[in-house]
Amino acid sequence: MSRARRAHDRAWRWLAGADGLRPGLPCAELLAPAPLAAIALVAINDWWWKPHATLPDAWTGKLSDVGGVIALPLVLTAGLALALRAAARLGAPVDWTLRRWKLGLALALTAAAVAATKLSPDAAAAVASMLGRDAQIYVDRTDLLVLPALAVPWWQGRRTIARVPYGRVAWIVAGRRDPTAALADVRAAGADPTQVAALAAALAAPIDPAAVTAALAALRDRPGCRPA
Repeated sequence: MSRARRAHDRAWRWLAGADGLRPGLPCAELLAPAPLAAIALVAINDWWWKPHATLPDAWTGKLSDVGGVIALPLVLTAGLALALRAAARLGAPVDWTLRRWKLGLALALTAAAVAATKLSPDAAAAVASMLGRDAQIYVDRTDLLVLPALAVPWWQGRRTIARVPYGRVAWIVAGRRDPTAALADVRAAGADPTQVAALAAALAAPIDPAAVTAALAALRDRPGCRPA
């Protein structure tokens, strides 16, 4: 693992907090350097660079679009996860953790929203009215050029799933679910099948907490460390 990736993952773990048999917040995909940097970019751009004409209008417009395209899918998945987690705590039999289909849906909704607001004045006005009295969205076909930036949340989301989504272990244990089936999308997202099998074995009754910790650490690139 490269030095840059190790630094990224240390920052990610610090931001996302702990998770394991005791679940962490099920929104680790958003609490990572890339999406948080995108949110910060939009905030700085909209609140400082645009009002003070620090950069040309052509630059500030595209910067907000790029930041929004990167952040929005992960904001959607994180918001859904937190809402489902609250429902689960009230007794609803729902899976509040990140799934590949949830990530795909969030990416599709983001692409559709960008296309609609950049091609339709009516759609742009409707969305702007929901964002606030002073919000403005300019119809500009060239803004569709930012859509390839969806590769960033796709990568971040798949990586989150491959490292075992936050809350998944607790969800498996709480519902006494089949660990192998419940971890299928972890394998599909690119995790080492041997490591996934080790985690599934540790979660099979009777549960071995030490083995669960070690298996999670391996999947999250922390061999021999405390729970990630």
